[in-house]
Amino acid sequence: MKNKKTILVIVASILAILLVAGLVLGMDKVKNLFGQAAGQQQPQGVRVTNVTANSATIVWQTASPTIGQVEYGTTPGSFLLRNAETNQTANHNLTLSPLLPETIYYFRIRIGNQIYDDNGAPYSFTTKAAAESTIAPTPPPQQSSPVDNLGPGQPQEPQTTQGPTSPTPATPTRQETETYSLGDFTEKFGTSDPEFDLNNDGVVNSQDWALYQQQNL
Repeated sequence: MKNKKTILVIVASILAILLVAGLVLGMDKVKNLFGQAAGQQQPQGVRVTNVTANSATIVWQTASPTIGQVEYGTTPGSFLLRNAETNQTANHNLTLSPLLPETIYYFRIRIGNQIYDDNGAPYSFTTKAAAESTIAPTPPPQQSSPVDNLGPGQPQEPQTTQGPTSPTPATPTRQETETYSLGDFTEKFGTSDPEFDLNNDGVVNSQDWALYQQQNL
């Protein structure tokens, strides 16, 4: 009886040892599996591209396709803003927008429940200054003046501004080069034609004819 009990104790001990060994080996395999999975989704080559005053693009790669998200904010310990991918990919590309100009942003990458940063510190980048879009007014065209056209060494005369002048009506004058006869004057007798009213008394008569003859002697 004692021999049988001893044999049973030995067998039970062996089984217990095998069970513990199996559990230990199994846990190692599970850890290896989780470790391999974590290594497959570990972000590689994290960099920031296309930084402007209002946006920036975060780029990284993973060994296997995963869905990641970027958590970011303006202080190292606060990541209240997030942007997530919608499809699994091995080449990741996420644009953060809108951002404030000339501001430092801190970010980290989350894949599943795992958070990845820069060796215990968040990644960071600084946005650029806002571009000024003001357009300088076009100066009015400069008009040249006679003074500007003077050559070197020539005296410049002061310019005077003249107001508008009304044209002076031309006074009809007798054409002295034309020869008139008594008949021409007779036709104008009694009129006030200034061309024949040589004495300017307001009426053409024989006195004008006589004056005309004296002027053309």
